[in-house]
Amino acid sequence: MKRTQKAYPILVGLLAGLLISAAALTALFGGFSGLRSALKYAAVLRVFRASFVADYDMEAVTDSAMEGAVEGLEDRWSYYMNAEEYASYQDYAANRYQGIGVTVQKDEETGGFLIVTVNKDGPAMTAGLVPGDIILAVDGVDVTEGETTDLRALIQADYGQDALITVRHEDGAVEADIPVSCEVIYSSPVTYELLESGTGYISLANFREGSAQDAIDAVEDLMAQGAVRLVFDVRNDPGGQLTELTALLDYLLPEGEIFIRSDKYGKETIETSDAACVELPMAVIVNGESYSAAEFFAAALREYDWALVVGEPTTGKARSQVTVALSDGSAVHLSKYRYLTPNRVDLYAVGGIVPDVEIALTEEERTDLDTGWLEPAEDPQVMAAEDALLQAEIDGAGA
Repeated sequence: MKRTQKAYPILVGLLAGLLISAAALTALFGGFSGLRSALKYAAVLRVFRASFVADYDMEAVTDSAMEGAVEGLEDRWSYYMNAEEYASYQDYAANRYQGIGVTVQKDEETGGFLIVTVNKDGPAMTAGLVPGDIILAVDGVDVTEGETTDLRALIQADYGQDALITVRHEDGAVEADIPVSCEVIYSSPVTYELLESGTGYISLANFREGSAQDAIDAVEDLMAQGAVRLVFDVRNDPGGQLTELTALLDYLLPEGEIFIRSDKYGKETIETSDAACVELPMAVIVNGESYSAAEFFAAALREYDWALVVGEPTTGKARSQVTVALSDGSAVHLSKYRYLTPNRVDLYAVGGIVPDVEIALTEEERTDLDTGWLEPAEDPQVMAAEDALLQAEIDGAGA
């Protein structure tokens, strides 16, 4: 009897401990369904260990499982990144990359890679490479049969040292082996110029780190040069960071709400602009590849009656993501918020933006746009934006 009395509290304590542990595990995995899923994954791993006939890489198995789990959400904007992919993503989000500071396209005649642009003050410019040069080899390895990814891999293999770049100069008469430093390069997403008519043209390739300040600097420089109207080009712009978007909208727009974000519970966070603004006629050019912050930028300016939208309809993303870093260096990029325009329009629900002035590019013009060969003065959508602003000025003067 005495042994039973002693055993009873021990048994009660053990059961209480098990219940607390079960409750903690349930909370950790987000409820019983999450706990069941975790136990199922553990059971599959036990089967692997007990029965799989060959050796396997547990890290690769887990990465595949995590990738599949996120894909199960059926959200095209959410994805899993392993440690290597996440490290690359961090550079991507900061508009940085490992390289020599050029953009290239395949040259049909030689099979090499034609240098289209050279970053100002980058390693390639320092080494003397110029647009029109054709890259034929890297460190003696012929690249004329390869793809852009092969060229990038060869150059990035020399990170922290010189890559020996074999180029044919534009005149085709001379080939040279030129050592070029491979390093981390900041690539500004903003390019701009003052067109002959007095229109300031600003292209934003993305809204990632540094984009807002670069765009603001571009506007300031263009106004100093005498720009009397502005055309923002966000075609093929995949979006980027909320902070960059709101910083640029705050600079351009007058006082008021500029961004509304809503979480899964309907709780709203509202971003506002101060009274300082840029009071020039504006237009924004968009297309079907203008996503997220890019299409929101156009929508917000239009809703304030601050800009015309020109080009082709957008797709309507209207979701923003957060990147959650995990302890092993991997990360999950997950849709966390719905966002609404200043007039509380969900661009996803309405299917995107329909431009005020719709005009499409030909297939050839689109190819030139994608490869960076379509000059603003020869671009029908840029010209349409400029014409729309000029017509608005004429109509306003007539009124």
